[in-house]
Amino acid sequence: MILLKNGNLIDGTGGASRPADVLIEGKMIQNVGILDHTAEAEVVDCQGLVICPGFIDVHSHGDLEALQHRSEKIRQGVTSEVVGNCGFSLFPALPLEDLAPTFEIFGDRGGQQWEDAASWFDDVDKQRSHTHVAALTGHSSLRAHVSGMSADKLEGATLRRAEAVLHSCLEQGSIGLSTGLNEVPSSYGDIDELVKLCRVVRRYDGFYTSHLRDYKFHIIEAVEEALEIGRRAGVPVQLSHLQTVGRRNWDKMDAVLTLVDRALKEGVDVGIDAYPYLAGSANLTQLLPVWALEGGTDALLGRLADTRTYRQIATETEQNMGNDWKDILLCTVPAQPDLIGRTVRDIAENRASACVDTTLDLLLENSARVQVISFNQSEENLRKVLSHPRTAVITDGLVVGGKSHPRTFGTYPKFLGEYVREKGWMSLEEGIWKATGLPAQRFGLTGRGVVAPDHWADLVVFSAEHIGTKATYEDPELAPEGIEHVMVNGRWALRQGISTEALAGTALRHYV
Repeated sequence: MILLKNGNLIDGTGGASRPADVLIEGKMIQNVGILDHTAEAEVVDCQGLVICPGFIDVHSHGDLEALQHRSEKIRQGVTSEVVGNCGFSLFPALPLEDLAPTFEIFGDRGGQQWEDAASWFDDVDKQRSHTHVAALTGHSSLRAHVSGMSADKLEGATLRRAEAVLHSCLEQGSIGLSTGLNEVPSSYGDIDELVKLCRVVRRYDGFYTSHLRDYKFHIIEAVEEALEIGRRAGVPVQLSHLQTVGRRNWDKMDAVLTLVDRALKEGVDVGIDAYPYLAGSANLTQLLPVWALEGGTDALLGRLADTRTYRQIATETEQNMGNDWKDILLCTVPAQPDLIGRTVRDIAENRASACVDTTLDLLLENSARVQVISFNQSEENLRKVLSHPRTAVITDGLVVGGKSHPRTFGTYPKFLGEYVREKGWMSLEEGIWKATGLPAQRFGLTGRGVVAPDHWADLVVFSAEHIGTKATYEDPELAPEGIEHVMVNGRWALRQGISTEALAGTALRHYV
């Protein structure tokens, strides 16, 4: 038994903080209140510290990292995460060749395959994980499984096969379907295809999460599409990492949130998630027209090697730019690591080349494996999104070669330190709720996200005065500050700021 004594409890419900002790027995919380010492309990003095639920990251890209036993999430207080986002999951089995560049997020898997959700969940349980892990089935992965990188519509026997594979993954515990509608091959799916697939999801009380078709000039239409899928299929809709990209689109945020509020009043079950940073991160190919990526990486490189097609791609890429080339910072450049940390504009000026040409040349020179950090949004829009009552806080984090985005290492300390404590965008109780109780309730993670008797003992103990991060885009891997202890299923994962390397996380299968 472990007794967390003399803490300031913020229980994850959004309710006011209060002095309290928490008694843990085995994997569960046994009691909460002002409790007497018991001789058999290890007593941990939490005087001056906050006790709260473990943070729940419902938009993670830690599909491989969970199996690799990386500790970035635990160090910032994450005890549960939902992977398989933006259309990319490790199941069903992916082709070993001819994938689009964005599948490089799974590049470390080698030739390993997971035929279905059950095989991936079984691996999590066999190898264990620092965190608990639930998983969406990715639309790009599903499409790649049944039709490769083809832009053809899913119809007839191919659609029936996709529905059957999705059915199996959901039956085996996948939590729903995710799309990445500005990424190949998810982008090739039209609304009718997505509605049909989401009707399969509905049978399992699952979720539809959408990396929208556009976050720039057509974001309003993209949000309307996601909401319409929810209406027609009767499924909950989650708008992934909601933002408006580029200065020319910042004024669209109010209209986007109005659409969300109107849909809620009409009975559409819609949620939002967002990370507390002004910059995002993606493969550089995300700037290209989707037709250029049909057939996968080799097909793209072939098109870029053709002068006429190169110019067509360059023209359409330039036309669809939502922000400035100085806002695009290179973070992974396998063939030219000396370019990491420089902007496309800076490199273009050095090469005496147009920025769009420099972009395409970099893709050619690096076999399309270039990751970037993109400064996309305004702080005022970030405040509006994070403050919306339906918004859960996420990392959207991924470890990449070169320099990863700092959100992978410090999202929750940054959110609670900078935006809650220093800028006062919301109370600490509300901030904790957005990182715990709200995502747990939204994604049906029963027994998690709230500190209460008979709930799982996933807990964080931190200093409200000192929680934060010094991680930057230049130096992203700095450890968070102010987090004292993290517990997963009643076992110490972080003790006095030091990782114990305990692997107490489990696969969170979603069953009806």
